[in-house]
Amino acid sequence: MKVIAAAIAAVLLSSAARAEEAAGQAPTRWRVGAELDLLPLALSLAAGEPGGAVNVWVGIDRVRLRAVATWIAFPQGFAPDGFSDRRLAVGAGIVDFFFRPDLTGVWIGTGLEYWWNRVGSPAGPGTASWTSGVYTLGGGYVWKVWKELYLNPWAAGHVLLSTPEVTLNGATWTPGRITGEVSLKVGWSFAW
Repeated sequence: MKVIAAAIAAVLLSSAARAEEAAGQAPTRWRVGAELDLLPLALSLAAGEPGGAVNVWVGIDRVRLRAVATWIAFPQGFAPDGFSDRRLAVGAGIVDFFFRPDLTGVWIGTGLEYWWNRVGSPAGPGTASWTSGVYTLGGGYVWKVWKELYLNPWAAGHVLLSTPEVTLNGATWTPGRITGEVSLKVGWSFAW
C-alpha cells in the first residue's frame, strides 16, 4: 500500500512539473548537498559514545536522490529488557519528491535501508549481531534559514523485511516489525 501511495505521489509531482514547464518557467538547476541528522548524534552522545548520520544527495527540479550512512550507540533505556549496549549502523538509498521545483518545502521519500544490529547482555559476556533489510517511507520540510543553510524536520516509518529472534545469555527479543522516527537535519546545498 505504501509503495502504491509513493507511486501516485510521484505521478502527481511529475504532472505538476510538466505543467510548470509548459507555463514557460525556467528549468531548475542541478543541486547537491549534505545533511547532518541530529537524532543519532544526540542518542550516541547520551550513551557516552560518538555517533551520527550523514546524508549526501543530488537533485533536480522536484526529485532528490540521497545516500545515508548512520551509526547509533543507544542509551541503556533503548535496549529491551535483558539486553544492553545496543548499536545500529545503517546504509540507505532514498528517493525524495518535493512539491516545489527548488528542492525546498514539503517532501515525501521512500527507499531501502540495510541495518547492522548488535546488542550485549548485562547477564554475561558476548554480543548478538544480525542484519535486516528495511523499507522506509517518510516526509519532512526543507526550510532555508540563511543562504544555502537549511533545516529539515522530518519523520519516517520503517518496516523490517525480516524479523529475527535474538537470544543472548537467556534473554530473547524479537524486534518490532514497524518502527517510527522523528528528527531534525541541518544541511547545506549548492547549485550548478
